Amino acid sequence: MKMMEKAGTRTFPREILSFMAGPGGHSLIVRGMAGTGKTTLALQLIEEMSHIQQSYYMSTRVSDQALFNQFPWLQEKVKEGEVLKARKKLRKKAESDMDMEKIMLGLAQIKEELKTEKKLAPRKELNKLEGNIEAGEEGPATPSGESEMVVTVGSLMPEIEMAYDVVDRVLPDRTLVVIDSIDALSEKYGVPSSKLVNALQKDLVEGAGTNVVYVLETPDPMMDYLGDGVIYLSLVRQGERRLRILDILKLRGCEIKQPQYVYTLLGGRVRTFEYWRYSKPENPIPFEPIPDPSDKLVSTGIKDLDNMLNGGVQKGNLILVELGRGVPAISSSAIETAMLCSFASQNRGVIWAPTKKVGADDARNDVLGFLTEEQFDKNVRILEPHATPGESRSYTLALEGEDVKVDLKWQNIQFALQGSKGPYLTVAGFDSLETIYGANVLDGMMDYISALLNSGGVFLAVATASSKSLTKLADMAHAHVRIDKICGVTVISGEEPFTPPYAMTPPNEGDFRPRLVPVL
Repeated sequence: MKMMEKAGTRTFPREILSFMAGPGGHSLIVRGMAGTGKTTLALQLIEEMSHIQQSYYMSTRVSDQALFNQFPWLQEKVKEGEVLKARKKLRKKAESDMDMEKIMLGLAQIKEELKTEKKLAPRKELNKLEGNIEAGEEGPATPSGESEMVVTVGSLMPEIEMAYDVVDRVLPDRTLVVIDSIDALSEKYGVPSSKLVNALQKDLVEGAGTNVVYVLETPDPMMDYLGDGVIYLSLVRQGERRLRILDILKLRGCEIKQPQYVYTLLGGRVRTFEYWRYSKPENPIPFEPIPDPSDKLVSTGIKDLDNMLNGGVQKGNLILVELGRGVPAISSSAIETAMLCSFASQNRGVIWAPTKKVGADDARNDVLGFLTEEQFDKNVRILEPHATPGESRSYTLALEGEDVKVDLKWQNIQFALQGSKGPYLTVAGFDSLETIYGANVLDGMMDYISALLNSGGVFLAVATASSKSLTKLADMAHAHVRIDKICGVTVISGEEPFTPPYAMTPPNEGDFRPRLVPVL
């Protein structure tokens, strides 16, 4: 169990894996809108569970070869004969005779192998359904002009019969059966989906301890009561973007710690994102600067963020990090710290007004370990309002806190950073600055910002949704990114340049920089 939970960490919902790995059989309904990745989720569940269960995947809408092309690992993970295209239309009689003979021979061979004395899955409910079909109480309406192939090797529903046979072959070990989709089987045999699910639930899930996943082609919740668990996949609008959300509606007998996940289909796989909160590592890894991408660009210190911004930050530009409503100031700390470290580690000067309202000593301690004391104290100046005379430290810049024009004179900044190289970086948390100087602080900083940018420096502004300076900063910004919290996950998107949303995922051990994964 511990290995399974570790495998699911940060990539696939551990609640679903725990549910499917629990004692006894379980049924899981996967439903959602078209294009949400229901088939991908079902196939990946096979892969996630492959180390503890054998699998049978029944494809009813897509050819086997198309599945293998889309999911190359499927051909290796699923045993030969366990992927079956259920519905075939006959266009030519010669071809139909040949296909019929091949399928009949294959099914007959499997059934011969299963003639044994060991325990078999009960077929009471399946036999009832087939009896109803024979009696004419259930059955498909055949459209005129369409030939339909029905393989009858001791069964009126050969695809479902094969699922039972696979379960029999594996018993007493458990099998994972995925039916994609139950709607297609219902359509083929003229049997209501609820009756098919009920038969499989009683025979395979309850009678044989099998795990069964039913993929539904519609988001309709009418069948939710039949499954032990229900997963709903949806696409939601987030401004001008689209996000994928996985809802765990129920998992009978299983604790659901995270009921909603943001997920991506990057690389043809489902990847979900867990809640996480940064804490400084016990053994920080010294920051290795990323070389300037070009003569005109500097790095943000986060390679993934550089890629979002078309290679990095232009010298002489103002960059805005906007925090969406309800997003805590700490969410931007990684970007602030990365840019600060990127400049200071190359002996470039930094002026810093932290977004988090903390003292200069605490702000410095958060960075030490990634930077040495020498790198920080030489190249970084933390703005400290209302500082007590005589308490100034080498890494602070005392402010009177009355008039920002007086406190941030360009020549004073140049003098404070005379031991550092250019271009300079200013990191400004506007919630903190507005608390000190009032709502019009940006107007008072215009001369300073102009001088900084004209010298080739970079101004990083961080503003929350409640900041009075936000609108004007957005108008001034050369690059603009926005951070939101979606289902507890921090998501960053480029407004300028415009980008898809990216999930901010935990850093590597010893680092503070999150990895950005596109939500596609």
